[in-house]
Amino acid sequence: MEFFTQAWVEGFAQKWNADTQMVKPLAETSFSAVIAFGYPGQAMPSVLLDVVKGKVARAGLVNKVAQLPAIDWDLRALPEQWLMWRTKPLTLSSLGVAVQNGQLLFKTGDYRKMIRTPSLANPFLRFFNLL
Repeated sequence: MEFFTQAWVEGFAQKWNADTQMVKPLAETSFSAVIAFGYPGQAMPSVLLDVVKGKVARAGLVNKVAQLPAIDWDLRALPEQWLMWRTKPLTLSSLGVAVQNGQLLFKTGDYRKMIRTPSLANPFLRFFNLL
């Protein structure tokens, strides 16, 4: 399946909401955020997830969004990186390398704060298992 299509974002949102390792820790901290994903060099992200208290409330393509909300997290990587992470998800150690080498870009969001907060870091790493 190709990344960042309507079918992908809908399937990803379903996987997220069905995964207790993702939802439970985020819900316990009432995590809510607008999360975007896309490719480097593009002005706009490809997809948006609106997460409310740990669950994806809305998910869709940016070109289908009437008005772009404020984005809390905007992650960018090349298509081949996203594909690689699907088969070999990032770990805590490989995440640092990916950020340092520019393979994973945080256009918006505080990477250091997130990775130092277990209630965010663990679900963030879990994200790569859901790709």
